[in-house]
Amino acid sequence: MNKKLLIYISTVLVFSTGFLARPSFNGTDPGCAGGSCHTLKSNVVNAAAGNNLQVTVNVLGASNNAPVAGELVDASNNVIDVNNGTNSNPFILTAPQPGIYTVNAGYKNPSREYGTTTVNFTPSSLNIPTPSSARSTFELYQNHPNPFNNETIIRFSLPKGAQVELTVYDIRGRMISELANSYFTAGIHSVRWNGKTDEGQPVASGIYLCQIKSGEQRIVRSMLLSK
Repeated sequence: MNKKLLIYISTVLVFSTGFLARPSFNGTDPGCAGGSCHTLKSNVVNAAAGNNLQVTVNVLGASNNAPVAGELVDASNNVIDVNNGTNSNPFILTAPQPGIYTVNAGYKNPSREYGTTTVNFTPSSLNIPTPSSARSTFELYQNHPNPFNNETIIRFSLPKGAQVELTVYDIRGRMISELANSYFTAGIHSVRWNGKTDEGQPVASGIYLCQIKSGEQRIVRSMLLSK
C-alpha cells in the first residue's frame, strides 16, 4: 500500500515484534486506513536522530498553528510510534532499538499533504550502551534515559524463548504497571514505559522499581522519574 499519513485517530497500546508500540487503528501497517488520504509531496518533513533513540520531526508547509502528525516505521514496515495530532512542531517520536526507520509526517491544512524521509540509529551514535545481539544469560539492562521525564525504554535479553513478566513497582512494593506478561523469543527486547499506571494516571516523581521475572529467575533495577 502507499504510505499515506492518517491524522486524528485513536491511539491504542499493543505488543508488536517484542516491544511496546503505538500503531494507528489500521494495525501495524503504515498509512491511511480509508479515504481522504494525504498526497505525497517533497520538502514536507525533516527528521533528525538524537540521543536516547529519539527522532525530532519537523513538518514544513502547514498553516499557522495547524496540527501536524507523523509515524515512525521500522524496516519490517511496522508502525512502532505515532503522534496522531499535535500543535507542537517539531515533535518527538521514539525508536525501540538501533536501526533504519522511515518517518511519514504531514498536515491537513492548507491541504492534505505528507512527506517521507529516513533516519538511521547506529550503535556508535547512541548515548546508550548497546548489548551484543548474542546473549547467553538472562539480563535486565538499566533503563534509558535514566533519570527520565516522560518516557523511558527498558531492555532485557533472553538466552531462549520464555514467558516473561515485566512489572513496575513503587518503593513501597505496590504494583504500578504491568508492562508485559507474555512469551518472548530468544534475544534482546525493548519495552517502553510512559510513566503512568495501568489505569493511565501519571505517577509522581520518585524512584520506581522495574522487575523482570521468568520462571525461577528474577532481576530488579531502580529507575528515577524526575519531572
